[in-house]
Amino acid sequence: MNEDKLAPFLGTWILDTEASDFEQGEPPKSATLKIDDNFGMAVFTMNQVAADGEVTNDSFEAVPDGPEVKLGKSGLVDAMRLVFENDRNLVSEARRGGLTIMKAERELSEDGRTLTVTQTVHLVDVASFKNISVYRRAQ
Repeated sequence: MNEDKLAPFLGTWILDTEASDFEQGEPPKSATLKIDDNFGMAVFTMNQVAADGEVTNDSFEAVPDGPEVKLGKSGLVDAMRLVFENDRNLVSEARRGGLTIMKAERELSEDGRTLTVTQTVHLVDVASFKNISVYRRAQ
């Protein structure tokens, strides 16, 4: 069942920097997001080239609508969860001490060709920042 809900999100997505809006940090020069299904586990792989040319590669995996996953001692977050809000919204939350400090809402367009990722970072006692990344499906 979750595999069917995950299927429309699968594939490689390319950042449309012109359509994106960053409140925190410089927008990257380029970025890709790849979402794979590994036997019901959603695997997210992000690669980006920063404005200064620095390359960053990162990945994480979680079971959609599964239990919260405890993470190792990264220092910033200690748990992660991934849930479907509906058929076109897949949301991950990075948590520390039971509080959500980062939320990424992935909204799939009706035609399935655009993925808008709204990432909200909550800085304790400071503010919240939103970065909106618009990705286009790679052909």
